[in-house]
This record gives sequence, C-alpha cells and structure tokens, in this order.
Amino acid sequence: MKKPKGFFTYFHLCTVIEKLSDAQAGRLYKALMRYGDTGEMTDFSDDLACDMAYTLMRGEIDVNFERYNEICERRSEAGKKGGRPKKQEEKPN
Repeated sequence: MKKPKGFFTYFHLCTVIEKLSDAQAGRLYKALMRYGDTGEMTDFSDDLACDMAYTLMRGEIDVNFERYNEICERRSEAGKKGGRPKKQEEKPN
C-alpha cells in the first residue's frame, strides 16, 4: 500500500475535538500523526474521551489512505494505456 504525505482533518470533527482539553487534544494530534506516518497505534485506555476521538479519527485516516491508493491505481492503469491522446495540430491553409 502506498502512503500519502498527509491526511485530511474534517471540520465535522471539530465538535469532538472541542470537548477535549488542550492537553488531550495535543496528545490526540500527536497520536494521529504517528498513526498516519508509521501505523503505530496509541493506547488511550487511560482516557475514554481521547480513546473515542482517536478511534473515530483513525477510521477517517484509513478511509483517506484507501481513497488515495484507489486514485493511484486508476492513474497507474491510465498511464499504462498511454494517457490521453495528444491533440493534432491544425495546419494553416
């Protein structure tokens, strides 16, 4: 699986993040960055709110990565077919 350079954070998740303290949000953000970059999972068993947010947002990262790989595959297949044909130049009369 090819890995993108980053991931999207959607505005609808603001309601979840706003429920966390700044310390919790920072811990969550670092964990999500680590997960996106290396796949390393973080154990939030000591913090139910962070655990719920992490589980939700980790799912979003997974979906983003799947979409990225689908697009890469489609583009690769199109490239193997030669891509779009070049335009024919019109010759002046």
